[in-house]
Amino acid sequence: MSYELYRRLAERARYFFEESSRDAAKKRYDIALFHLEQALQLGIKAYMLRTKGDFPKVHDLGMFIKLAENQCLAKLTEGMWYDVSILNDAYIASRYLAREYSEKEYRSARSFVRGALKCLGIIES
Repeated sequence: MSYELYRRLAERARYFFEESSRDAAKKRYDIALFHLEQALQLGIKAYMLRTKGDFPKVHDLGMFIKLAENQCLAKLTEGMWYDVSILNDAYIASRYLAREYSEKEYRSARSFVRGALKCLGIIES
């Protein structure tokens, strides 16, 4: 495993997570959700790099969550299909669609991503 790559992925995951708050403060929930999706995707990649030595080149969060084989993350994800779906949608919509999201959707997804990044050891609080 490349510790430097792990460090950069984890650092970028934290950056995107924090950037989402700045976007939400400007009521740019579409971009805020995109940044949350990127934070989780990079967090999972960092975790998989650390625990498995590599990560697959896929973009579906549901698939990443399963492949991570992290019990904390799996438990957190149970019943949170809506948040995972919104994050996947935001990834696609940010590039190809003009979709609007609500503050409520953002807050729910942010809470989920915060918990997921904790499970992965990317953030502490």
